[in-house]
Amino acid sequence: MTKARSLSRIASALAAAALGGAFAGASGVAQAQVYEIDAHGRILVRDDAGEVNWSSPETRPRADQTSPDLPPAAVTVLDGSASPPAYRKSVATAAALAGISPALLEAVVWQESRWRPGAVSPVGAIGLGQLMPGTARQLGVDPRDPEQNLIGAARYLREQLNRFDHNIELALAAYNAGPGRVQCARAVPAIRETRDYVAAITGRLAARTLTN
Repeated sequence: MTKARSLSRIASALAAAALGGAFAGASGVAQAQVYEIDAHGRILVRDDAGEVNWSSPETRPRADQTSPDLPPAAVTVLDGSASPPAYRKSVATAAALAGISPALLEAVVWQESRWRPGAVSPVGAIGLGQLMPGTARQLGVDPRDPEQNLIGAARYLREQLNRFDHNIELALAAYNAGPGRVQCARAVPAIRETRDYVAAITGRLAARTLTN
């Protein structure tokens, strides 16, 4: 596996995710593996060839924007927060406590509940991050409290990032379908809902990265 690289703009494979073409083959994994988001909102990727193909000159990083060192996981938000004003401070706090990117947490919450704190799914998932009651108990949070729900969602997402070696696609798949299914598949499971879920969130992050 090649060394992870810190990128100032999204690679063409992730940009393709915004167009719905990221997942190919039985594995259901994007051609360029996506790993974590750094403190500047840049995305860390790794691919088999050790090189990154850029979709256009506009997305190519300048020499002064890259570094051989891998920055820590993001604890600062990208320009132009995607969260409603009422939740921006709570998102920043929850993301900082979990050591993840606020942009990533925002994208997950938008996909899960469209920022509706009272949302309850048909299977009983609750609140902004759509936490199952059992998961919320394990995390020690009240899923009906928006701030605690965000803290729980961020913490659970961090657990999945740690579990799957910071592979953002697998972590998102685990958030949606459960870590057991991802471990069994050793990839994004061949579940339409899960593949669509991962593609939607990575595509949202790609679009946001390209517009900042």
